[in-house]
Amino acid sequence: MLKEKERQIVLDCLYQESLVVAKQHTNLLEDAQRTAKLEAKLKLDHLSEKQKIYVYYNFISKQITKYIAEDINSSNTMYWVNGSPEKREMRIKEYAHYAFMRMPENQRIAICGKLGYKYIK
Repeated sequence: MLKEKERQIVLDCLYQESLVVAKQHTNLLEDAQRTAKLEAKLKLDHLSEKQKIYVYYNFISKQITKYIAEDINSSNTMYWVNGSPEKREMRIKEYAHYAFMRMPENQRIAICGKLGYKYIK
């Protein structure tokens, strides 16, 4: 069962998805935001608990991957081997995704604690 903070994160994720679609159908930002907010609430009400946890897990995985990429980016890792800054960024993102996928669960929990999130699988 998701608590209020996790539920709000899921709602925000659904809102962002709905906003992208709503912007395609209208030129007014306020209308798109209003529509996306309603759609996100409706989607949240109709999602099962398992689907809500899946959306939350996707959010957490993106946040952990972003954390790893920022950590690598602040060092000189992969600085000289790629030839250009764009290639370096691409390689860092690739490696961060790979590192997340190979990371043990206790390390994921520790990073979530640093970021201020609760790890739910």
